Amino acid sequence: MKLNDATTMTVSGLWADLESKIQEAGSVEEASQELATSLHQKFEESAVLARVFVTVPYEALPSANRKFVDNLADSAGAGSGINPSTPVLSLVGTYGQDSNWQDRRNSEGHVGIPLISSAFVDSIPMISRLIQELGLALDWVDSHDTEKIVETIGSKAGLFFVEDAASATDSEGRKIIAAQDFVSDHNVKSVFGAAGAYPGGQLAVAVVFCRDRVSRSVAELFLPLTDLFKAGTTTLMETGKVFA
Repeated sequence: MKLNDATTMTVSGLWADLESKIQEAGSVEEASQELATSLHQKFEESAVLARVFVTVPYEALPSANRKFVDNLADSAGAGSGINPSTPVLSLVGTYGQDSNWQDRRNSEGHVGIPLISSAFVDSIPMISRLIQELGLALDWVDSHDTEKIVETIGSKAGLFFVEDAASATDSEGRKIIAAQDFVSDHNVKSVFGAAGAYPGGQLAVAVVFCRDRVSRSVAELFLPLTDLFKAGTTTLMETGKVFA
């Protein structure tokens, strides 16, 4: 099915098929993998790759993730800014047309992005745009004030939307989707994400990379899916059962 053929009923049906799997999941990672797989398989004609991220404190990451985050921060000269409570936007679910995109452990570049400071986040156009489109000022990253996330985003999901992945730029002229080789190699036209906050202030984001040009109105159909996913995984998040 093509994403542009999606309707409110389509998304409701997708959740109906997913709900029991989410309820039975033993971790946020397991639930996220189900969500990413369902999104890609349902819209395989359009979806190149579907991914799910959540923020996790640095100290709660698996050792392999911490190593990746350390190397990423050190390469940017920001390693000294990491502390145990630094939120890391972590890949917890992935499914795509390439078999290497069907297990988060195979990711080479998106294992986790530490939200160290506003300056560090601003150097990553896609993450910077995501945070700002949720209504958060980048200086939130400097305070890591989880109450501000809950107050700003509330219980409703927000939309991250890039209509033209090949040409969209930020205010500094940088490509929002920096991986332009990925965009060209896989004919990615649009990228959208539905994001929201758990009651504890952690972020959850489901992102879809599309080979079709998708409109904002179509992308908005998926906002309720993120709300339902968060509701179904809140207990897992609150009890620290993030990774399988």
